[in-house]
Amino acid sequence: MKTKFDSIVKVKKQAIDNIQRNIQKINASIQKLKEEIDSLNSSFLSLEIPKEGNFAILNQIKHQQSILRDEIKRLENQVVILENRKRELLKELKKANIEYEKMKYLQSEEIKKELKRLKLKELREMDELAILLRKSNES
Repeated sequence: MKTKFDSIVKVKKQAIDNIQRNIQKINASIQKLKEEIDSLNSSFLSLEIPKEGNFAILNQIKHQQSILRDEIKRLENQVVILENRKRELLKELKKANIEYEKMKYLQSEEIKKELKRLKLKELREMDELAILLRKSNES
């Protein structure tokens, strides 16, 4: 049964679906970044400082460690940014769900009203039919 709220309910549902897709994308990005961080941490831990040798090799390893630390820090910052965005989206999702539920409720109330109206119309028609049949039987 069509109501004036059908298109609004559809739009609200699409908004919810869109937010959920964005949250899923962010979750995938966070997971990918965490895997990269783990990989870089493994690389960092695998670098061994030589106990003997020349100073240039020691400097090179220290430089590699510094680069890896900076990259890990950069990726961790990206994770924090994505997690903040995810929190914002979850708040939006909560609001969108509330709006969607409101519209669904209004839609169901509209349907109930229409069904009640149709039922009353049917009862009136049946009463009229009964009166007509009674009059035709009395004649």
